[in-house]
Amino acid sequence: MDDKLWYKTASQKDAYTTSWNLREVIYLHLWRITWTLFYRTTPKHFFNQWRLLLLKLFGAKISGQPFVFPSSKIFAPCLLTLCHKSCLGPHSEVYNLGPVILEERVTISQYSYLCNGTHDLSLENMPLMIGKMVIGNNVFIGAKSLLLPGIKIGRYAVVGAGAVVARNVDEYDIVAGNPATFIKRRIINK
Repeated sequence: MDDKLWYKTASQKDAYTTSWNLREVIYLHLWRITWTLFYRTTPKHFFNQWRLLLLKLFGAKISGQPFVFPSSKIFAPCLLTLCHKSCLGPHSEVYNLGPVILEERVTISQYSYLCNGTHDLSLENMPLMIGKMVIGNNVFIGAKSLLLPGIKIGRYAVVGAGAVVARNVDEYDIVAGNPATFIKRRIINK
């Protein structure tokens, strides 16, 4: 087992049994209904505060003024932290089975997918494994990128469009490809 991932629950009986308890299942269903009826149907510009309020009501930790597009999809708001000026772009998806933290001024571009869960395939019951995903200040995630469980992306890093990020990315690194590999250092002209 990867040391940055852990089992969601030790009591998962088999591969066909959920690792979520009844309270969590009810919460997730209520959120999906709320997202469908009151979140994704809102206009892009005028209802950002409304979408942030809905996320807060479902337990998201929000500081400052992040922006979330109405087509962005979040699995579990209670496991999401959005900091000032962070942005979840159009049709981006945060499949946060474990904690996901977007620090200040993070851009998650359109159709990107943040997946913070996997299964331990070495065990017959394939228990759900989750990690903590942290995306540092001023990070840019290119369109259609895939970020895998438990990674940390250092501040000012750039993930190129369509990249598959399975390992941590250092500060100021630019990565791209499948799997994402180092391209060069990001130089910020002031």
